Amino acid sequence: MHKPVVAFALALSPLTFACGAAPKADAAAPLAPASAAATPVAPAATAAGDPGASLRGLRLELPCKGEKFEKGEECHWDQSLAQTADPAWKLKLERAVAFGGKPGTLYDVTLRVRGVVEPKNFSDGDVKAEHFQSAGTPVTDHYNFYDIEVSEPHAVFTVNRNVEKVGHFVFALDYQVTIPIRGGAQVKLGAYDSNDIAIANHKSLSLPEVAPTPFDGQFFQIDVVSVAEHAAN
Repeated sequence: MHKPVVAFALALSPLTFACGAAPKADAAAPLAPASAAATPVAPAATAAGDPGASLRGLRLELPCKGEKFEKGEECHWDQSLAQTADPAWKLKLERAVAFGGKPGTLYDVTLRVRGVVEPKNFSDGDVKAEHFQSAGTPVTDHYNFYDIEVSEPHAVFTVNRNVEKVGHFVFALDYQVTIPIRGGAQVKLGAYDSNDIAIANHKSLSLPEVAPTPFDGQFFQIDVVSVAEHAAN
């Protein structure tokens, strides 16, 4: 499944999954805190000509482990990924890197976001593309959500928001978005789940360039399309 390409620029002013119970439309869960522990930040790209080098192919995976259930639509994710440090989450999988470029310089970074994920409903927030939004509040349920968090200028972007009601399905992501990132900022991919169940890739969705065979579970990946210094107004 290939989504139409959508690009945007934001004004100035992060793999893993689970599901199960139907959502409560009037309840909301807090976003994962910006201070949550993450894989240590990698050194910033040293080549001034490629400030986005550290982001290329950055990926989170949530593989299924064991037998599928609920007519093959659900699975338990690999329990080796479980964490206990944050009581709000059974799963809090994060990977952080440092963006390169000139320290303090603001860049417009166009990313290509691809993956196979389950849906997540949100309230509020600024919707920028079909499955991409900044800020907002995730609805309280057992469906996982995935995000990209930028430290400067600080913003949290959800990559699997879905306008339709959640259910036992996954969908393919493939879209482009443009976000602001300052040179030397931390960029963190995150996946969050309140139980230990994920929607399985039971339709065997694949993305030829990043997952030539169907991935047994869920994942999302970012790649850099372009980086340009932000033009002053």
